[in-house]
Amino acid sequence: MTWQDAGVTTTQVTTYARIAEVLTELGLITRDEARKVLDKAASYASEPVRGPREIADALESFGVAVSIHSEDVDFADEHYEWLLNEAAALTGGKVTISDYRFEKSSPEEEDCGLGTMHFTCNGKPLSFDVEQESNDYLDMGAAQQAIEALSPDDDPRDFRCVEQEAPRYDDDYMVLATAEQREGLQRLLGITFDPPLG
Repeated sequence: MTWQDAGVTTTQVTTYARIAEVLTELGLITRDEARKVLDKAASYASEPVRGPREIADALESFGVAVSIHSEDVDFADEHYEWLLNEAAALTGGKVTISDYRFEKSSPEEEDCGLGTMHFTCNGKPLSFDVEQESNDYLDMGAAQQAIEALSPDDDPRDFRCVEQEAPRYDDDYMVLATAEQREGLQRLLGITFDPPLG
């Protein structure tokens, strides 16, 4: 069955339907996964998706990206664990996170965001320094580095951050893809990727 048979447009206007077509063509998702998302997005699947940020947000809806929130998350020290598990889930079981803990620089201060996050990834202990003074906000760089470290071994896919247009005040989106898939996303959807931080 072709995408035309499934009622999905092949126009070059970027829509959820077009993004589904691209992601299946690049092997990032299956047709069944695409159809499930499009069924949920039926009321707006044919509406234009404008700009890299909206496209990156759609990639999260399709289960190939995770967002690092730039706004208030409350208790960032706890939010990192949730974020790491969300990213690990994108690997389809190739990566597991355990033994997460956050050591605050000032343990007696609830609002202190400075410290070190520790966790185990597939049995390997990892640590990342967090330099965000407020515990209401994530250290975007530390979160990005930690997610990059979750890239599966013996797998051509790795996590890369979607490049933002300056100024960078929005959420960061980490996509799990091969180099060829990232090139396809750039060519077909116009999104580019930052080099790894790690």
